[in-house]
Amino acid sequence: MRDCQIRSIVTSVLGKLTTILLGCAAAAMAATGCGSGADKAGNPDAPVVLRLADPYDITITDSEALRWIVKRVDKISHGKLRIRIVYNAAGHKIPGVEAQVARMVDKGQFDLGWIGARAWDELGIKSFQALQAPFLVDDYKLLDRIMTGPLAGRMLAGLPSHSFVGLMLVPDLMRHPIGERRPLVSQADFSRARVRDIPSRATDMLLRALGAVPVHVALADYGAALVHHRMDGEELPIVNLPFGFFVTANVSFFPKVMTLFAGQRAYARLSDGQKAVLWEAAAQLRRHIWAPSENRFIAQICSGKARVHVVLASAQQLAKLEQAARPVYARLERDPQTRALIAAIRRLKASLPAPPAIVAPPSCAVRVEQPPPAGPVRATSLVNGTYRMVLTAAAARAFGDPANSPENMRYPSITQAVLQDGRWIWTTGGPADRGTYRIKGSTITFVSAAGGPPDRFTFRRDGDGTLRLEAVQPMDRGDEWVWSGGPWRRVGPPIAAR
Repeated sequence: MRDCQIRSIVTSVLGKLTTILLGCAAAAMAATGCGSGADKAGNPDAPVVLRLADPYDITITDSEALRWIVKRVDKISHGKLRIRIVYNAAGHKIPGVEAQVARMVDKGQFDLGWIGARAWDELGIKSFQALQAPFLVDDYKLLDRIMTGPLAGRMLAGLPSHSFVGLMLVPDLMRHPIGERRPLVSQADFSRARVRDIPSRATDMLLRALGAVPVHVALADYGAALVHHRMDGEELPIVNLPFGFFVTANVSFFPKVMTLFAGQRAYARLSDGQKAVLWEAAAQLRRHIWAPSENRFIAQICSGKARVHVVLASAQQLAKLEQAARPVYARLERDPQTRALIAAIRRLKASLPAPPAIVAPPSCAVRVEQPPPAGPVRATSLVNGTYRMVLTAAAARAFGDPANSPENMRYPSITQAVLQDGRWIWTTGGPADRGTYRIKGSTITFVSAAGGPPDRFTFRRDGDGTLRLEAVQPMDRGDEWVWSGGPWRRVGPPIAAR
């Protein structure tokens, strides 16, 4: 395979830049081309500018490949045909921005669109659903073969009957289960877990089959959903992982594949020469194929201080996940075209060598389970009281990420907490959080009413009633800071804990 000419992108992990190598990957084109626009009136030599709707911004991993396509179109046409990208074209207040971009292109608001193949089934288009078949396409070499062979054209051929013209399929990265406060490894881990995904009927079917609850969160609400623990996990690539998350590296749900497409009316306005430019751009991209390495991505996220945790599912856990996903195949294969495409991908997969095993470096490995608390059960009234905790900038710098990340550097931060007879409630100026707690030996375990795994700490009490907590690992790094970044100073008896 040839090295990709698109070398690297810079991605942010909670404010820290990490350089990663992005495989711009393969592309495929149907027998029809794409484009739209018209020469400016009175000036036949003026360039035709096509407006392309991108649902996201320039930081997304697939944006480098899109910019490469734009540059090639400009170069091949000698500046006569250009593409102008409009980022966040559908805004950031709705979860289904990808499907919305397709609707906007259909209405003529944009000439071209760039969305994940996963989102087309939200519009009733099923020709790409074979790519979403659970655990089927789990290797980049297999994905490249699909993208550069006749299967890609068969998938794109499903668009013209729905007022679209498919231009290219461009593969991105594999999607893995990502746990935000705990790993998602076994089927038991997925049970009732709230997992965020980009709206897609096939993806929702998979998550429900595994026992999870699909959660659709708009980008505008993402930060609040994290802070208030409204999600337990996501489906994401190994790169771009937020601080402290858990990636199950050897479980690949499916690949992310991007589609470049046009509205039929916009395409019809292009001349044959302009369509040929787009065709040639696709052909050139097809010649620059590079298969990424998941193990290389893992090594990169484990090489610094990113504190991303890598876990691996056992063979038995993998088998149970695949068994749980079988009903998804039954649903997908009701569509004859999808059934045929899945069968073709299986044959192609069987003809290729097995991919290398995924490994987890010791620097990223993490215990999946916290050790159980030891000692006798103790009365929860032992710690009854109203407490005041102050998180300072100095303590944040000493603690490190994510406490000292730019978006969190608003100190001092003052929390009032009330503990009373096994119930807790605390506020930091916003809506109160609450839950229950229990004590065993020198360990106190807090359970949030909002859900999620318990947070467990060893504790000691000073003579004045001050509590000092130390996290029992593994624990989300952010939760560790918020709960134990400073001493809990007792300021009085409990008030309104219930």
